[in-house]
Formats: sequence, structure tokens, C-alpha cells
Amino acid sequence: MESDVDNPYWIINQNKLTSKTNRFTGGINGNFKITNWWDITGRVGYDKYGTNDYTFIAPGSALSVLYQNGRLSKALLDYTYITTTVMSNFHKKFGDFDTHLMLGTTSENTLIARQNHWGYNFSTSISAGGTISFSNMATTNKFFTDATTRKRLAGAYGEVGISYKDIIYLTATGRNDWSSTLPVENRSYFYPSVSGSFIFTQLLPKNNILSYGKLRASWARVGKDADPYATQTVVSSPISIGSFVGIGNYYAAGNPDLIPEIQNSWELGGEFRFLNGRIGLDYTYYHSETENQIGSPRLAQSGGFIFSTLNSGTVINKGMEIALTGKVISQKNFGWDVVLNFSYNKGRLGAFLPGVSYFYPTDAQFGTVKAASVPNGGYFLGMTGQPYLREKDSKGVEIPNGRYQVNPNTGLYLANTTNPVVGNREPDFIGGFNNTFRYKNFSLSFLLDIRKGGDVFNGTEYFMILNGLSKKTLLNDRQSVTVTGVNSVTGADFNQTYTAGQNYTIGTGTQAGSYLIQQYWANYAANSYNFITSVNWVKLRSLSLTYDFVGMFKNQKIIKGLSATAVGTNLFTWTNYKGMDPEVSAAGGTGGSGSTGIDYLGVPAVSSFTFGINLKF
Repeated sequence: MESDVDNPYWIINQNKLTSKTNRFTGGINGNFKITNWWDITGRVGYDKYGTNDYTFIAPGSALSVLYQNGRLSKALLDYTYITTTVMSNFHKKFGDFDTHLMLGTTSENTLIARQNHWGYNFSTSISAGGTISFSNMATTNKFFTDATTRKRLAGAYGEVGISYKDIIYLTATGRNDWSSTLPVENRSYFYPSVSGSFIFTQLLPKNNILSYGKLRASWARVGKDADPYATQTVVSSPISIGSFVGIGNYYAAGNPDLIPEIQNSWELGGEFRFLNGRIGLDYTYYHSETENQIGSPRLAQSGGFIFSTLNSGTVINKGMEIALTGKVISQKNFGWDVVLNFSYNKGRLGAFLPGVSYFYPTDAQFGTVKAASVPNGGYFLGMTGQPYLREKDSKGVEIPNGRYQVNPNTGLYLANTTNPVVGNREPDFIGGFNNTFRYKNFSLSFLLDIRKGGDVFNGTEYFMILNGLSKKTLLNDRQSVTVTGVNSVTGADFNQTYTAGQNYTIGTGTQAGSYLIQQYWANYAANSYNFITSVNWVKLRSLSLTYDFVGMFKNQKIIKGLSATAVGTNLFTWTNYKGMDPEVSAAGGTGGSGSTGIDYLGVPAVSSFTFGINLKF
């Protein structure tokens, strides 16, 4: 039973999974004006929520033998976040110059408390009247874990700016933080920025062609601390094996020598409006480089740990963003506005740990594919895998698009087990096309979400192939498969059809045709390229219709406005992807680059429909 998969109807009708969150959030602001050019502002923010997760796995479910008589889990999370800010603002004009100065301080306090109660093996059968509770379990089968996480951050910052005649603007900032998550000697870090803009159309004669033009540039440095307790290495809870007690390191190693992560970035851009604002263009080019990136890569376990927290290397991102706006039609009773945006990003991993070929920022690995970053200028959102080996030329180099090599000892294709890079999950570009139509009191808007390129691993198809659930495995009614290529040892042509009901001499042994057919599909699943697609899509991300009842309340002073809106989201997807939905992640909660571009039994984004009324008094 433990190797089975639960029927969805069993999961819906027998198991129970709930999550309930109660949240309270708010803030208090105060402002005191000392003079007409000097004021002080203070803020206190408070956010607290509690989440209660409940999971009941019914007896008879497809689990390991230990839990087949039922399992129960209750998880509690209590989150508290308090932030304070005090700012002193100075603002004064000197002729054509407008100046401002801001000095401030801030603090953040975070407290997270987690408790998990779980147990298994109900003493009295549920079907016989036993309760779904921990009291219906033996003491030795009940467990409790408790964890508390604290983090404090204090900061001091300032900003100074000057402008001249609404033509030139210049602003500089600086901030210093002290974080509790870094070693004492490294917990303080400073990061400044400077930005400027030039509205050159203020110097030009007014005209109807170029209505507004601004050039801008900025440089910024941003500091970042670590997660709580990233500096500490702890041991796991003791385990009992017979009369012996074992103890060992926790699977992740801390680092008492961490230094802050620093990102340096700059950007250039401009904003332009033409024909009295009928057409607008906004352009930005950016470049950022993150140094001493704090991560927990999966390294060799010979060091005693699976993950090690460290300042791992450099990440470089560069790209551009373009937004084009236009009023295609602008009449009294009818209007059509469009917004077209386009962006692309090129992410690369710079210098990394010597001797480490790939950086695995997450634990996302399915089949032969792993989410990986490639050091020294390689893809940041790369994938490593095991493609079939192809025939080689006279110099021993694989021939691009050559025939596959066949292992004579298995009679199946030979895979490259050195885990080369097999894909880049980052798209070539993304974009959006938003349209808004207005006709009298009606307003209709729709947004198209566009993506070009970027590899997606269809792990769902991989799973179905491996378990004989895919339509592909019905090839020839599962009675025969054919392997063609070249012998990986001799280089001779290889062409063999395996038929059920016959035996074949493979290597030094004899194998049944039905077994070889089964192994053929397992071998097919081992080839990463069989499940990787460079994906394009166009999604109807949202569609909304609004009616404004303006004019219905002219003769009264209570109701100021009334409108009704119907909205649909994620309505249609047009794509070359053959799986469920290319916009899925195998682990949505994974940090960093996560498992974006890996579709492993993922659930597509749901379509939603809402209706609302906006009433103003």
C-alpha cells in the first residue's frame, strides 16, 4: 500500500486539511510642525497574526507502513512584527533653488513562535468510534516541537536633495543598519545612493510634438543581512537506537564569519510624452551586481553537512524596461487607452567558490533535472540534467544532432551522467498589453500577459512516463519499441526492435522483451531533453467591466458615487507548452530563484471571478 497513490476521491472525502489565520495589523502616525520649514514625524506599526494548520490522514491511506493506521498533525504559528520610525524633515527655498534634508531612525522587531503537534496510529479505530485526537494515541506515538525566532534591526538614515527651477533635481541618501543576525563585528553596514534628473523640455519652446522630456540616472548600494541564527551551528535532537543514543550535526551549518550582502546598481532612463500627452514613452536600462551573496548551497556532504551558510559569490543582472502608453481614441463618449510594456533581464552568476561547478540555490531536483546556477558567467536560472550522449567524430567530440549512443550492455540509450547544463529558465523577454475602452458610463479593460522563451521542465510528464500513466507509453499498444543509434563501444550502427513475448541477448544476459519495453520508458525518462520546452505564452490575465451610475444621484448630497465592477482573472492561456500550465513552480515557498520553470505535479493558477460595488458617501 505504501507504494500506491491515493485516489483523489479518497483524499477529498476521508482526509482533512484546513488552515485558519487570524490577523490584526495597524499603525499610529504623528506629526509635529515646529516651523513652516521644519517638522518631525513619528510612526509605530504593529502586525500580528496566528495561523492554525490541521492535517488528518485517514487510516488506509497510501503511506508508509508506520502511518497506515492514521496520522494527525496540528501546527501553530504566531507572528509579531513591530516597527518604529522617527524622521526630522527640513524644507526651504533659496531663490530658484528648492532644498530638503531628512534625518531619521528606525527599528524593527520580529518574533515568530512555532509549535507542531503530531502523532500516528490511532489506538481505537476511527470506524469503531475512536476519536480523531491525540488522546486516541499511545504516548510513544505523540510528538511535540517548539521553535522561537527573534530578529532585531536598527537603522539610521538621511536624505538631502536640491532642485533648480523644476529643471534639475539631485538627491543623495545614506543609511546604516545594525542587524542581530550578523556577527557582532560585522553587524553594521552602510549603504548610500545618488540620483538625478533633468527635465530638458523646460528649456525648449513649447510645442505639440514633444510635450515633456526627462532624463534620469541613479546609482545605489543596498545592504542585506542574513536569516536569524545563520551564524550558528547546532546539533540535532538525540535519537535512540536500541540501548544506544545517537547525536549529530544539524543538516545545515552556520557561519560565524558572515559579512553583509551588498548590491551595487545603476540605471539610466528617460520619460517622454508626445502630442500633448497622447503618446508616452518610458525607458530604463539597469545593471546590478550583488557581492558576498548570502546563501546556503548544497555542497559535498563529506564536510558533515548538506547545506552551509556562507558568502557565496556574485550575481549580475542587467536588462531594460520599456513602457509605451497611448490614447488611441479620445472623444467625449468613447475612449481607448493602451499600455504596452516590455522587459528583459539577463541574470548571470559571477565568481563563486573555487572547485564548485554548480551552485544549487534550492533543493528543487526532480528526475535527472536540478535547478542550478552556473558560476563564472553562466545562467543564474539554469538547469542541469542528463541528456542522451550522441555519436562522436574522429576526434572524439560529440556531433551536434548526431545519432544517439546505445549501451550494448543494456540495449538502451546511454545518458551523460556528468550533469551538464541543459536549460535556462529565464525568459528572453516578458511583456504586457493593457487596453481600456470607455463608452459613456461603461468601462472595459483587459490585460494580456506575454512571455517569449525560457525553458520549462515538464516534471508532471516525467512522473507519468516513469509510472506508465502517460499516453506516450501506449506506443504500439506496449507490444514493441525500437532503439536506433550507434553502439557506444564499437561505433557500429544499432537498430533493434524489442517485442513482448520474445527474449533477447543483451550483453552477457538474456532479457524478456516485455522487461526491455518497460526499461525503455525508464530510459526515456532519464533523458532530460525529453521534458524540456522553450515556452512561449499569451495569457488573458484579467478582464473587467465597470458601470458608473454617475448622474443617478444629482439631487441629493449623501451618495457621492456608485459603480459596479465584474472581474475575471487567469481566463485563457495560449501556449506551445504541452503540460498543464508553464507558469508553475514545484515549490512555491522556496526562496531565491526557487523552482521557477519546473512543473512537477503542479496545480495550474486558478481562474477567479469577482463582482463588487463601490459606494461613496
